[in-house]
Amino acid sequence: MTGTGPRRPNREVELDDIIWQGVLDGADDALDVLLKTHLALEAILIELIAPSQSSDGYLRWGFPKKTEFLAGSGAIQQSDKQAFDRLNDMRNDTAHIFGHKISVADALALARDLEALGIDFSDSMGHYSEETAIEYYDGLRGIMAEIGWCVLFHAAFALQEAGGRDIFSGENSEATTV
Repeated sequence: MTGTGPRRPNREVELDDIIWQGVLDGADDALDVLLKTHLALEAILIELIAPSQSSDGYLRWGFPKKTEFLAGSGAIQQSDKQAFDRLNDMRNDTAHIFGHKISVADALALARDLEALGIDFSDSMGHYSEETAIEYYDGLRGIMAEIGWCVLFHAAFALQEAGGRDIFSGENSEATTV
């Protein structure tokens, strides 16, 4: 069963996938940027949650529970929750749909959605044509890197606004145990 429902594989696993680069090759730069952005974002969310918790149980929460908790507590805006969850949804597609590839159209749709939810893109990259975005950002990896930078900058500002560490100036940058 492939490609006909939520998060179904786009294709069947073949022997070449197992013994060759299809599964084991790390050459998908856009995926690499998305996964690293997601990991960094989740680390910032954990840093936002930690002061309100007396035990480490929150570390086992899924991503949507983290954003729901933070929006409910007022640490982030509801629009931030929606933006972070949108990035998480793209990450889940790449992590849970075998053979899924991020396209330039997917990346630009993500940028448009994030911008509509309040993530600042100084040049409204989501409104570029695919050709212009590829040229301006030097390919899909560059587009995803710009999205990652903007999302993480936004999350870091939310951390600072909530009384947490100031990532921008390096102040209060002692090692924080979460």
